[in-house]
Amino acid sequence: MGEETQRSAGIFARPAANGPRGEHHAISRMMQLIEAAEQVFLEKGFHAATMSDVAKAAGMSKKTVYQLIDSKDDLFSALLTHHQGSLAMPPYRDDMTVRDMLIAHLLACSHFILSAKNIAIIRLIMAEHIHSPELGRMFHQKFVMKTKARMEAFFKDLAARNSVKSEDAKEMSAMLFGMAIGEFAMGALIGFRSVPTKAALERRIRNAVDLFLAGYGAGGWSVTKT
Repeated sequence: MGEETQRSAGIFARPAANGPRGEHHAISRMMQLIEAAEQVFLEKGFHAATMSDVAKAAGMSKKTVYQLIDSKDDLFSALLTHHQGSLAMPPYRDDMTVRDMLIAHLLACSHFILSAKNIAIIRLIMAEHIHSPELGRMFHQKFVMKTKARMEAFFKDLAARNSVKSEDAKEMSAMLFGMAIGEFAMGALIGFRSVPTKAALERRIRNAVDLFLAGYGAGGWSVTKT
């Protein structure tokens, strides 16, 4: 079990009373519960699904479920945290230009957002908004904000490395993200278009980065300290 998986499951798991082996077992059970919850929520909808449904799908008693998690809302929150843990942003490399880094970051974000599982979760949240508006707030806090924060952190670091003011990092990140991925994400969510091929996605992202760098006059920026 990977470090990110352990972290995302362990946030909501009860403390183990019998050492590392018990902790590992609790994390494993929590992951089993999260996977069952995802299946049930997507099949029945969050509002209609019960904790009894989730317990049955997980092969657990309802009592065991409540030993791991307090409520259905907390279980959905754990599910979002688990999904967010799969977003891996690229590290700096000495041979990469700013253009290379921007493309790599946007590709990582786009593959994450446009994955079949994440598209399904977002559609669920949209469909459940009337009954469960709190799901949207959870999603924004745990999914949208954390994903955006990764890009914003890169822009702020990039600005610092090039003696550029960082006040506009948030807006710059949002503009580039929207230009590169926004249409694809919206199309996939509403079923207007299928998820783009790898080649189409890479082409759009490269074009968006080139337009962005030309517009901001950032072609001479560097990923190394000045």
